[in-house]
Amino acid sequence: MPCSLLLVAIGLASFVGPTFAAPRGVKGEWVTTSVFVSATPTDKAAVSSIFATFTHSKGAAILSVPVPAGRTSKPSGTLSLDSTFIYDLDNGPIGAPDFKSKSGVGIDASVYIFDLVRLEVDQIKAYKDAGKTAICYFSAGSLDPLRADAGNFDDACVCGTGGTLDSSNHCTGGDPNAKQKNWDQYWLDIHSPACKTNVRAAMTKRLQMAKEKGCDGIDPDNVDSYMNGAPHGNTEADQMEYLLWLSETTHAQGLLINLKNGAGLLRAGHAQELVSAFDFSVVESCHVYDECQVYEPFLAAGKPMIQIEYSNSITKCPTLKPGQNLAVLSGLTLNSAQITLDCPAPRG
Repeated sequence: MPCSLLLVAIGLASFVGPTFAAPRGVKGEWVTTSVFVSATPTDKAAVSSIFATFTHSKGAAILSVPVPAGRTSKPSGTLSLDSTFIYDLDNGPIGAPDFKSKSGVGIDASVYIFDLVRLEVDQIKAYKDAGKTAICYFSAGSLDPLRADAGNFDDACVCGTGGTLDSSNHCTGGDPNAKQKNWDQYWLDIHSPACKTNVRAAMTKRLQMAKEKGCDGIDPDNVDSYMNGAPHGNTEADQMEYLLWLSETTHAQGLLINLKNGAGLLRAGHAQELVSAFDFSVVESCHVYDECQVYEPFLAAGKPMIQIEYSNSITKCPTLKPGQNLAVLSGLTLNSAQITLDCPAPRG
């Protein structure tokens, strides 16, 4: 028989982990629980707190949050601790309803994550017709010179004061920390007022594209510039402000959004805000750097976690908690053909 429990969380829990060094790169008894979730700064203008209700069965949870004014009622996709994932940016389109990698690993995932620009509307529709939740990737914190919308960013917001973008969208002059160390991309300025306006306008257009193409959610990358040389003077506070804006704007489009990496922010005392604002987490190399536990507040809130490991760093599925999904690739790129180990979230 179902039972109900009202749990009001008072105060903040502290989640402490090791030093952050990530690379760039059901069956069972059903329980309904209500937990306190803090609102984003914008939401706080209308409400001081919100309550999230989730139903779970030995770890399987579906989160439902009352919607503040200005937001759509529900995201278009569905996620739970039982959700399974396949993540591919370099091998699209991925086979559906199931997929097999070059090493013979078969994957029947419920959530597909892929590049927003590489896949066309008909392919996204085919995924959804096959019962998949479609999550679209783009970089929310950097400029890729090869992206067609690179012209939407002001030179100073990419290159820094005094810098200019050449005809190939590469910087000449400006902030030496703007260029990413291992990738042909440039960190965006989310610090200065003028660039906040410019960057947010460009990202709003990307969100609109995701909505128009039929994506159920987005996977925004490169959201930790303050920990990578603090280009443009970007700070931890700037990063949090930008992430909360991105979450609110995405939800207003009726889309899901994940937190990509971000262990530094979770450890810095922002776990409650971030878990409230984001629908799931994506983490790279957390087993290698022993920081998977930093993201467990997402699991406690009924929100799944995708773990990605590279270079065959793991050869046997480790013990995972409900909601944790692990994929191991043989190379250093997010190419599903290179998956050598797939460890879906355990169920009750």
